[in-house]
Order: sequence, then structure tokens, then C-alpha cells
Amino acid sequence: MVDPVAAQQLLTSAVNENGFVLKPAAGIAPTKIKAAAVQARAASEFLHSAYQDGMSLVLGVRALLEGIVWDEDHTDDAEASWQRLGQHLGFTSTRPEKLYGTGPDNLWALSADRHAVTELKTGCTTDSIAKKDLDQLGGSVRWDAEHHPGVAALPVMVHPRRDLDERAIAVQGMRVVTPEKLQALKQAVVAYAVALADGQGRWGDEQAVATQLAHHKLTAGTLFQAYAEPPRTASGT
Repeated sequence: MVDPVAAQQLLTSAVNENGFVLKPAAGIAPTKIKAAAVQARAASEFLHSAYQDGMSLVLGVRALLEGIVWDEDHTDDAEASWQRLGQHLGFTSTRPEKLYGTGPDNLWALSADRHAVTELKTGCTTDSIAKKDLDQLGGSVRWDAEHHPGVAALPVMVHPRRDLDERAIAVQGMRVVTPEKLQALKQAVVAYAVALADGQGRWGDEQAVATQLAHHKLTAGTLFQAYAEPPRTASGT
């Protein structure tokens, strides 16, 4: 006979190791995430473990970025690629909604006291940001506050437009990654990878990675200032 309680406990343990296995019937409690002590160190360690040579680094990064596309049939791929992008840049990066059935599409721990709470609307075809999408983002910010008290949230939406629907109210402090900004971000990330690939093992050198992160405005403090913009209301503000 099978012990159903033990089976559910085993499944919960498996989810903690691989979040995309079948979820246990009782669900699992979201695990708190912790930011890397030093972004460049985390990025260099990740890149060193993921890539054996410069060519594989550049090709891997290009393939990763190709997964973030404006296509309603590939939204899950976009979310998975966004998670991997965060890891390449040295952020603790998770997909709470995929893991737990609640929370944002993606969560980056930018620092010990700041998270990027992100909803990806890469499959959206509307000409404005709908009220329901902003309500969802606001709910994800509240989810993060509940599970990470004391940590400030930076609300982020990846959306083909930054214009708000006339019935919508922006989430305070939110930033929007538009197609133009996403393209600029992709170009910066490729340039980051190419620069690190130019030299034996530079992608595993914390100082070299730190220099390139700063140069391409990919640090926790600059990324969403450079590659996202505030939403625009119907009045154009």
C-alpha cells in the first residue's frame, strides 16, 4: 500500500528541487528568496558554472534572449527566459506563479531590501495596459510584501505598450519594459557577454563581470532606469 501522506511529503520535497514537477495536493508554502551578497560575484559564479568557453557563452546568451518574444503562443518560454536572464546578471530569480500558483510571473532579488516584481505580458495584443493587468501587478506587489516583509518592491511590467487604459490606475513606482526598451536591453546583454568572452575565462572573474555590468547599465540600481520607463496616462503624463 502507498502512504498518501508520505507520498505528498515526497512530492513537496521534489518541488523544492524542481519547481515544475506535479504539485502536491495541499500545495507548498512559498520559499523566501535571498539576494546575492554581491551581484557581480553571483553572476561570475553562475556564468563560470554554465559555460565552458567564450563561444558557448555568447551563443547561450543569444539563445536565451531569443526566448523573450512578443508572441501569445510562447509566453511560458518568455517567462522561463526572463528567469534565466536574471541569473545571468547575478540576481536570485524565481517564478512564483509557476512554482506555487500564486505571486508574480517573475521575482528578482535585486538586493537584500529590494525586489523586482515582474509580470510579463509578452502575449498581449491590446494598445494599452488593461486595468486587470495592473490589478494583477498590484496583487503581486502585495504578495511579495506578505512573503518578504521589510523588502521594497519595484513593480515591473513587460508590455508592448506603456499607455494606460483610461480605467486603469498605475501601480506606484512601476516601470514598463516596452519593445524598444527590451531590444535595448537585449543588445546590452549581448554586448556584456561578448566583452566577457573576449579573454580566457573572464566571465568567471568577478571584477571583469562587475566592470561590464556597470558599463552596460545592468546593475541592480541602473537596469530598470535604463531599460524601462514609467507608464503613460491618457493625458500623456
